[in-house]
Amino acid sequence: MSDTMNRMLAGSREKAEVGVGDGLLGWIPAMVIAYATILTPLLLQQNVSAVDDTAGAAAVTQGSNLGNQIFWILMLMLTGYASRHRLTQLLDVLRKPLVVLIGLYMILAFASILWSPAPSVDFRRATLQFIVLATVVLPIFLAENRMAQIDRLVAVFLLTIAINLVAVIVLPAGRLGHQGIYSHKNELGLVVAYGFVFCLYAIVRYRGFVRLLAMACATAALLELVLSQSKTSLGLAVMMPLIALAVVGTSRLMRINALLPLTFGLFVCISGGLFVAHLIDFSFADFSMLLFDDTTFTGRTVIWNFLVDVITREPLLGQGYGSFWDIGEGSIVQREAPGFVAYLLQGHNGYVDVTVELGLLGLALLLAFLICVLYHVGRAASGRGGDIALTWLFMICILIGLCHNMLESSWFRGYSVVWMVFLLVGAWAQAFSDETARMPVKDR
Repeated sequence: MSDTMNRMLAGSREKAEVGVGDGLLGWIPAMVIAYATILTPLLLQQNVSAVDDTAGAAAVTQGSNLGNQIFWILMLMLTGYASRHRLTQLLDVLRKPLVVLIGLYMILAFASILWSPAPSVDFRRATLQFIVLATVVLPIFLAENRMAQIDRLVAVFLLTIAINLVAVIVLPAGRLGHQGIYSHKNELGLVVAYGFVFCLYAIVRYRGFVRLLAMACATAALLELVLSQSKTSLGLAVMMPLIALAVVGTSRLMRINALLPLTFGLFVCISGGLFVAHLIDFSFADFSMLLFDDTTFTGRTVIWNFLVDVITREPLLGQGYGSFWDIGEGSIVQREAPGFVAYLLQGHNGYVDVTVELGLLGLALLLAFLICVLYHVGRAASGRGGDIALTWLFMICILIGLCHNMLESSWFRGYSVVWMVFLLVGAWAQAFSDETARMPVKDR
């Protein structure tokens, strides 16, 4: 792959000059991320501050859910309206491997209504997830100027950092750390970690005032990460860019798909870590104590032990999509979960939660989807002359998503920032990869 990204960017600019534009399709990715990072927390914080009793809090929660449903239905309608002149491309989009795997997962999710203990909950959550997927993914494949979409997403994260900087200065810190405009310090840490990564990309890509602005926002992001006391997010923000740079650099140097050095590096790290741990008698509990000052990964091992037992009951197809956590009285969680686990809304591991809900079949589809995304991002990393900064950004976002789901759950769940950024990056990577494949060999 030669100067692929630059050619695509130049082509997009030429289309803009002759009056061809994406309209709303170019803005939808930024709009959905802005809704998750800015609008939702601001509205929720405003509503919660006005509520003083438990009944009122429940009303706010219900209103918030209704607001989310209205927003996503409107976004789906906007996506359909913006795509009305490009419906002829829809069949081609549906054939793309990434979309096929997403479609298979959602078919399984809707089919699980047949064996779900809460079929109405399954249907409602699967429908909302289908809307989120369509709204996030379709504008990527149907757009002509994807670089403009990425530029707008960068602007959203810069704005998010600026708003949270004001919140950190004006609002008091919480008991565990500063939470910015969010309800918990870990939410601030995660969003700002993404913001920091996009700032790094902006520093590399842009020039002049925008680069200076990105540098200032990157500094503010580091300050917010420290004040939030979110150790995991700070670690991801610092380590993932370095790891991604090593993976992309190795791939570019050896002209191989980045999936290979990433897999090899992971294998070496795990094997070497287990070997050293055996030599010095360093246990899993010791590792947890090193990271969290706790031998159970802050209670996660208790959750995972319970979930493994549940998985063994329905190992192939699981309990049903969205039909395990928070489905009301009489559920397995309410009846059998130990202690605090009965009050949780997730299993704090995306891979385990997928297996609980859709069994080993669902896990297999998830892994196939993740490999597909990694393959297309890694394919871009192996070419010479392409946009290495963009490939680096994509790889960082992929690694953050993979690592974050080791301790939290976001795969095919709701509209979390982790999940939507992963979807956007995966769709952009496949779209750019497909455009490269259509180019003449001499131009790659």
